[in-house]
Amino acid sequence: MVLRDKPILVVGSVPGQNAEEVFRLVAPEIGDMAVGITDGEPGYRAMWVVFNAPDVYEPHPDLEVLNKPNPDRDKTVFRDVPDWLPTSWEDMWHFKVRDGVEQIRFETIYYARFALDSYADFCRLRDEGVIKPGVRFQVCLPFPEDFTRWCTRTNHDFEIMTEAITEVLGREIRTIVENIPNDDLSLQFDVCWEVFACAADDYLGREPMPWKAEGDPFERFAGYMAQLAPLIPEGVPLGMHLCYGDLEHSHLIEPDDLGVSVKMANLAVKHAGRRFDYVQMAVPRNRDDDAYFEPLKDLDIGDTRIYIGLVHYTDGVEGAMKRLQTFRRHYSGDYGIATECGWGRRKPETIGQLIRLHREIASGLPD
Repeated sequence: MVLRDKPILVVGSVPGQNAEEVFRLVAPEIGDMAVGITDGEPGYRAMWVVFNAPDVYEPHPDLEVLNKPNPDRDKTVFRDVPDWLPTSWEDMWHFKVRDGVEQIRFETIYYARFALDSYADFCRLRDEGVIKPGVRFQVCLPFPEDFTRWCTRTNHDFEIMTEAITEVLGREIRTIVENIPNDDLSLQFDVCWEVFACAADDYLGREPMPWKAEGDPFERFAGYMAQLAPLIPEGVPLGMHLCYGDLEHSHLIEPDDLGVSVKMANLAVKHAGRRFDYVQMAVPRNRDDDAYFEPLKDLDIGDTRIYIGLVHYTDGVEGAMKRLQTFRRHYSGDYGIATECGWGRRKPETIGQLIRLHREIASGLPD
């Protein structure tokens, strides 16, 4: 088991001004216990994929802007919000493919550049002793529909843009794995809008799912996995974070139980075309009941590890252990711990305690 001695998953984003600040914060405390250390997704990546709207989509000659953030919004209320960042669903970017265009191509979506820049900082800090030898640099990549589902409004535009994103994401992955040594790297797919699509029957017609894409969302997800996962060498640990959103520390769609996560985990392992090392699944703070974990009986992922997202800052070790006790009644395989989602929207002053909370919980797990 590649991750046997790694009981912690740092899900992804961490509030920090830059990669070095995040590495110095996280690595000394839990670097030796974690799957890898991320760069925290600093700068305009703190709002995840939205920067693609002004940087990648708006300049593209084959795309037309239908809606964008209002530059005349109240600056006294939104004085710290950049003009490109939406402040409501009504303010959200929307794009369409120009009439007559049936295929587009994106030159870059910048994730390889971000990774290589941060990896240079990672290596320097490792040379300085801040990061211990053997700690991996973790790169987190959104999945294809995460780039397109929120900013399209017809299936035609969605399909054309998602096909182009899947192709360029493959090129970004190739650049990353060709330029970062396998022994230094771990790679994670952050799967969010695909989760929404698979769980959205009760949410269609209202945000964040006002329309339904054609076809089976589980089949689409499996198809993306079959295209992208084989591009990652076997020497690089591969995992995924199954995300239900994190807006003001609440889910955009609330999971009824682990059923959708279990089905997606099974599909990922089946279609990856290579070893699949881990799957992260979310556990809401108020779910320590057997019903939430009961779908784990249908899990079929071999020796793939679960990182169960039951760590919550607000109820600490006691709450985590209560959820963990229920989880362990339903799952006897290999596991580690994580939060439900990334940490990027948290107040920076809470991160030190959150890191220590991970270490304390992980230290009490059975070997």
